[in-house]
Amino acid sequence: MATHKLPNIWLKARVLALLKPGKDPSDAKSFRPISLLCHTYKLFEHLILNRIAPSIDEKIIPEQTGFRPGKSTTSQLVNLTQDIEDGFERGQITGAVFVDLSAAYDTVNHRLLLCKILEITKDIHLTELMEAMLQNRRFYVELGRKRSRSRNQKNGLPQGSVLAPLQYNIYTNDQPRDDATRRFAYADDLCITAQGTDFISIEETLKDALSGLTTYYEVNHLRANPAKTQVCAFHLRNKEAKRQLNVSWCGTPLSHSEHPVYLRVTLDRCLTFKTHITKTKAKVSTRNNILRKLTNTRWGACPKTLRATALALCFSTAEYACPAWERSTHAKKLDPALNESCRCITGCLKPTNTNNLYILAGIAPPDIRRAVASRTERRRQTTDERHPLHGHVPAPSRLKSRKSFLTSTAPLETTPSEACLAMWKEKLNNHPHSPTMHIPAAESLPPGDNNWAKWKCLNRLRSGVGRSREALSRWGYLSGPTTCDCGTEPQTMEHLLRCPLLGGPCTAKDLALYNTKVQQCTNHWLDII
Repeated sequence: MATHKLPNIWLKARVLALLKPGKDPSDAKSFRPISLLCHTYKLFEHLILNRIAPSIDEKIIPEQTGFRPGKSTTSQLVNLTQDIEDGFERGQITGAVFVDLSAAYDTVNHRLLLCKILEITKDIHLTELMEAMLQNRRFYVELGRKRSRSRNQKNGLPQGSVLAPLQYNIYTNDQPRDDATRRFAYADDLCITAQGTDFISIEETLKDALSGLTTYYEVNHLRANPAKTQVCAFHLRNKEAKRQLNVSWCGTPLSHSEHPVYLRVTLDRCLTFKTHITKTKAKVSTRNNILRKLTNTRWGACPKTLRATALALCFSTAEYACPAWERSTHAKKLDPALNESCRCITGCLKPTNTNNLYILAGIAPPDIRRAVASRTERRRQTTDERHPLHGHVPAPSRLKSRKSFLTSTAPLETTPSEACLAMWKEKLNNHPHSPTMHIPAAESLPPGDNNWAKWKCLNRLRSGVGRSREALSRWGYLSGPTTCDCGTEPQTMEHLLRCPLLGGPCTAKDLALYNTKVQQCTNHWLDII
């Protein structure tokens, strides 16, 4: 570090091109370059980041929330939607420009970056070290089985570098700001909003803001992309629902989008989030197809593996940024897709009571998980000074139909797990058709999570919904007699627990405990239900 000389292997990057979601694979611009760097070099970057990040973070503009402690995509989305909701309450229109940059990280000028690092840190040794890390870099591209020759990297930051996000925040820390607009930035994703009572004044304000941004981008060698930059107007004036913002940038009219996407959340004019929830439900359904690959009629992965996979693939997707949209009346449309995720975990059939389904899966119902996530975010907003909305006073409530984040969400007073469990138990107690199972609500699988076939049979016995002869006849899959093999009475799910062919009857408490009697019962009916 004293000599500012780094091994050559540290300065070499292997670049992989990843196709962006929903983009044309025949277009080179549809791929995102990801730099794979030397592990030792990344460890070195981590050491530097941990040392300098706290002092630099204090000097980063509050509008920038990308890759900063105490801030997240969720907090920025809540910040933006709260600003729009405040406009609704004041009877104002919120005009927004979603700025797009072409290859923002790849066009960072090293000389300007080093000047800004020196200006913000006042540390010449750190600046010289950063210079050694940026200069003499080489990279090669791998696509399929083909590999390009090595080339020098004269500008830009490697996407995959630990320090790159912080360096980009420093590089854009002097971006223009004004009192007439608000800026919502997350790394290179920028949204500029202006509020007013008429469209014309908003259009002029946004044009002025973009004009200042144009000069800034030219000086800093950043390339604006007006062709992909979008505008949208958020308001509750149904008579002017089709009114579009007429804003131009760099001589190019900006396209008006009725459903702009910011930080992977699809917005709309009235913040109903209907389109976003519909798209999210489709994503969860696609991921359920992956989950089904882990199970079959007679074999399947370990139940704990299925549960962990469902939480990682399906529930994480369904709950992304939910504090911004969980108050939407359309939020419950996600629940059927998550019900299917729990069926994949438990092996239960579709007629199974959904309350039973989530108890057997060891996962709290979706509405409770969303509510707890929102209240947790509200507590952060109240207690953490780094939160973008900390100290914000919402506009006085005027509209009974609007429920903004700050006016309708109470801060969480306990831990998320405790709150989730308490709300879950309250929901079960107040439900008109309470489950008959003696299994308590818990964020873990109930006893018996072993072999998949036995696990599936056990859960069908517990829930009282399975492929008994009586059920198959009722569903139209069996036309013959429904009498059990014991010959005493119809083969219902209740009869399976007390059939004379078993060593003894099983009760609901036995099923909850998964004792020896239940194990014998499960083994006996394994190939039937």
